[in-house]
Amino acid sequence: MKRVGVIILNYKVKDLTISSLESVAKSTYKDILIFVVDNASGDGLGKELESRKDVNFIQNTENLGYAGGNNVGIKKAIEEGVDYVFILNPDATVDKRAIEILVNKANALNADLLNPKIYFSNSNKIWFAGKKFDKANVLGLHIGMDEEDHGQYSKDVESEDITGAALFVKAEVFKKIGYFDDRYFLYYEESDFGFRAKEAGFKIMYIPEAIVYHRNAQSTGLGSSLQDYYITRNRMLFASKFLSLRTQFALIREAIRNFNKPVRRQAFVDFLLKKFGKGSFAI
Repeated sequence: MKRVGVIILNYKVKDLTISSLESVAKSTYKDILIFVVDNASGDGLGKELESRKDVNFIQNTENLGYAGGNNVGIKKAIEEGVDYVFILNPDATVDKRAIEILVNKANALNADLLNPKIYFSNSNKIWFAGKKFDKANVLGLHIGMDEEDHGQYSKDVESEDITGAALFVKAEVFKKIGYFDDRYFLYYEESDFGFRAKEAGFKIMYIPEAIVYHRNAQSTGLGSSLQDYYITRNRMLFASKFLSLRTQFALIREAIRNFNKPVRRQAFVDFLLKKFGKGSFAI
């Protein structure tokens, strides 16, 4: 039986994290190791999980962001010899059969990176049914976003890009291409990882039979200055790694047009100064 390491990264959303791991613990697939990583939240999560023998708790001494924090858990899972890594946002819960389905589909379809169908919490409204990547605008686009599910995205299909909200990956992918690029800290690290995986010949699949429910942007705040800073800076980092000079120049022109906006101005300056990772945004 293949072993799955589930990684849940907490940053000041203790109750959501516990709800997420409880959903994993109810899975029909039983060969699971759960790793809960805390990004120096100071919310007492470690104390609350002390009695949980089914949870491996890892306490980071600083906030390493999505990329760095998940890397800590992924590396630990691979050290433990898992065959698959399932990265799950703390604001996401899994259907009890989701992990079992993902394991079976990975084998049947010879797939290396798999995303389930993701609904908004407590609804039949789609949050994710695969992903396209608009290279001209450097934006990942969720297929089916905000649509009611009438079975229109019910086939297993290859996907251009991945979401990190619920990402199932063969351990060999990390062993071959490395981990998330922690220069991103937050946002675009999953697209970077997906692009590198495809360049290395790995296969990305969307699996609609596996279901996850997601509360969007619970840790960062939808539309917040934090989102604005990291997305602005990281679009330029991503473009500098993968996209044409024409696209990079277009982003620079966009940044100059937005220079009167303090958050975007700082993001642009930090990109030019190569101030990556946490950068200069006060969290």
